[in-house]
Amino acid sequence: MSTLRTCPRCGRVVRPPSLATGVWTCSEHGGVVPVTPAQAASAALITRVGEQSRVPIWLPRPLAADWVVSGLAWAGDDPGGVVATVLAVSGPHPIPEAADGDPAADLLLIAETPGVGLGAHLAGLSSVDAGPMLRDKVEHERAEAHVVVEGAEGGHEVPLWSVLLDDGLGYVGEAAGVWLWLLAWPATTAAVLLDGFTLVDARDPEQLFDVPMGALTPRLR
Repeated sequence: MSTLRTCPRCGRVVRPPSLATGVWTCSEHGGVVPVTPAQAASAALITRVGEQSRVPIWLPRPLAADWVVSGLAWAGDDPGGVVATVLAVSGPHPIPEAADGDPAADLLLIAETPGVGLGAHLAGLSSVDAGPMLRDKVEHERAEAHVVVEGAEGGHEVPLWSVLLDDGLGYVGEAAGVWLWLLAWPATTAAVLLDGFTLVDARDPEQLFDVPMGALTPRLR
């Protein structure tokens, strides 16, 4: 049975390539890179997608207490490989007294090449790419947060600028040559989750040792 794929910019089901077009096509946005439906994460799935991916699969280290990896989605096709990844992590609100009736929290970590549009769509933005928004923020505002990203040459700080979400808070910046989006719900979780963790690339199977996996979060369904 074939799997329906969707547009990274709006979530509509896309038409597969034909002899006439040669590309995946959205009725609203034309030619796009298709998104495969999110799945509950496992080390085997992350490794398989990572082998095809041209962008990192960002994983926070350490995970907050009692948090789990709660889903994986990606955009790409066979000729071009995977050009956007979304890893979800979920768990109890890190500040129980600030939970405001919702004890659960979610964080989506997105890496994507310019022009895909998946990060902006998941953030609820009408734009396709972070570039114009980020250029304006970099020119007029100081970075509002930083994360440490581990790479082949060790760790380095990545500056991030905030993005307001529906009932949440996001940050966007650039890491490993592509866009990095961190989207958190509810908003009160963001500052705590960004304080003191490092992002590692889960395309390296060694990074998946002993990482807890859980059910698919509704944020990616």
